[in-house]
Amino acid sequence: SAQALRICVNRMSASASEFQLWCFNLRTEFKNADDGPNGWVHRRQACADIIRMRQPPLVCVQEATPAMLDFMVSHIGENQYAWIGTSRSLKTGDEMAGFLYNKSCMDLVVHQPMWLAPDGIPRGAPGWDAMYPRTLETAVFRYWAHGSAGEPRQQEIGMLRVLNAHFDHIGVEARKRSAELIAKTIAMGVLEWPQCVQVVTGDFNNIKSSNECYSILTAGQTGLLDSAREVKLPKDVVPFTLHKFQGLNFVAERGDGTVDLSAASQELDAQHIDWVLYRNGSDLQVKAMQYEVITDRIPDGPFLSDHFPVSVTFSVLKHTASVDKVFHESQLKGQNQSDGPIRSKL
Repeated sequence: SAQALRICVNRMSASASEFQLWCFNLRTEFKNADDGPNGWVHRRQACADIIRMRQPPLVCVQEATPAMLDFMVSHIGENQYAWIGTSRSLKTGDEMAGFLYNKSCMDLVVHQPMWLAPDGIPRGAPGWDAMYPRTLETAVFRYWAHGSAGEPRQQEIGMLRVLNAHFDHIGVEARKRSAELIAKTIAMGVLEWPQCVQVVTGDFNNIKSSNECYSILTAGQTGLLDSAREVKLPKDVVPFTLHKFQGLNFVAERGDGTVDLSAASQELDAQHIDWVLYRNGSDLQVKAMQYEVITDRIPDGPFLSDHFPVSVTFSVLKHTASVDKVFHESQLKGQNQSDGPIRSKL
């Protein structure tokens, strides 16, 4: 059919040796009228199809609403994927920077939203000079590998602490302060969740070239590595991740609002505004092995979004098994599902 997605199927099973993580700004359904033939209703089936076919363990989404994610889960398969996120304005149905995760290999351990705003600003309100309220969604996932014959959950690999954000497109100060808050949150995570790989994803509405936000997040003290710069990028890598539905023909030097897309740097990813950064933990250590800007589109129809999704394949270098070791205990009988010995390291 015209809505069928032509893609090169690169299905990623839940392997003990590697896994994929995506960063994907879906482009909100609230712009349906403005976007015309590029509106969400014309793209949503294709977005669900590519995830169903490729099966990434985790997709960090921006500009997602509950209705958008409900549609995707229902068309991917409710027994396969689930989502979690928080309305940025605390109003029902608003946008969020959430998580769409594969239940066959990912367990959600804990989830916490934080508003990117100064102390004293109520939740759901914009911070600094931002136009909209912005959140940092943090979730800890336990990753399981499938067996050699594809049987699910045969080996516990370790835990990931994933931080997902969508920076404001207007507030210059808000973007800088938000980067500083994330850097502090990473430092806290090193103390609170030392065993976890920490991953920072998002639409940062900043390019990497000569950019204060990028410098703050990738400074030596944060310990964050840029997955795009840990691999050898092909010379023909797409030079931008925002494309405003123009695809590879996009040439604009300005994004939305105050976002400057012009880059003096010769780095191949200098104009990318969707980033995947990571820092290794004590129990789980990984290395970025492949960085892909996904340029698929619907035949004779729109691209998946006005951003290209970014996919990073991580290779597992080290993981500490915790099978049959009790680290946390409670009473053996009670009303809580977690009562009794928990045989994995929290």
